[in-house]
Amino acid sequence: MARGGRAPAEPVRVLVVGDVHGEFELLAETAAAVRASLGPLDAILAVGDVEPNRDEADAAGVHAPAKYRKLGDFPLLVEGLLELGAPLYFIGGNHEPWPALDEAGPGWWSDGVYFLGRAGVTEIAGLRVAFLSGIHSPRVTDAPRARRDTIKDCAYYTADEVRQVGRTAGRSGQVDLLLTHDWPAGIAEPQRGGPVGRPELRSLCESLRPRWHFCGHMHQRHRALVGPTEVVCLGHISSGPQALAVVERGEDGQLRLIEHVLGAQTAPHRWVRPGG
Repeated sequence: MARGGRAPAEPVRVLVVGDVHGEFELLAETAAAVRASLGPLDAILAVGDVEPNRDEADAAGVHAPAKYRKLGDFPLLVEGLLELGAPLYFIGGNHEPWPALDEAGPGWWSDGVYFLGRAGVTEIAGLRVAFLSGIHSPRVTDAPRARRDTIKDCAYYTADEVRQVGRTAGRSGQVDLLLTHDWPAGIAEPQRGGPVGRPELRSLCESLRPRWHFCGHMHQRHRALVGPTEVVCLGHISSGPQALAVVERGEDGQLRLIEHVLGAQTAPHRWVRPGG
């Protein structure tokens, strides 16, 4: 039986988006434009800093300066006033309602919106997807006995969660996509006097050898190779095509990446420092 009444010969198509930061009205408009350009979508994947705040209590749990902390448009999606056209699956970044997310755990966050969780491997639209939420912090990631004692600490992944992704992937076979919020190390020149990316994420990518490794966080489009893996760093949702990529499985079963989504070139944007 065809998915949602679609013809069996139609490709499987998954949209991957960069940081949304609560701008779900813009995400809905973007997803509609992609569907109009390429055809139906089977899923939307988001690489963190989604900020799916259902109410002011959720928004209060986002660790960020006040000017970046906002309710956003997610309530419109919850109320059925926005339509994404496909289920949204997301990992967490460093700006999320982490107290509420951790209390709920992995699963359906609202109708059509699924929180993947802290770390693991799953199947989405026939793709094997490995994922890791959060960013690095010495006091959490590098601690022998990691603890998340504050809201700020909730934004950081632990070393055990990094290992968990590798262990789970090792049992589940080939990984098609790896989703992280931060970048792997060694793919970009230092910025503002400091290194870009994390060595443990590079090691994870080298170990899993996914077809594509998608990340966000820096609000900049960037491409690189880590061994056989194509690393695709995505921009902020407001940057249009810079924030988008589509993975498509054709009739021949082969996967391909569509980068020039909406017919626009994806040359790197200027460096934008993420808020907070």
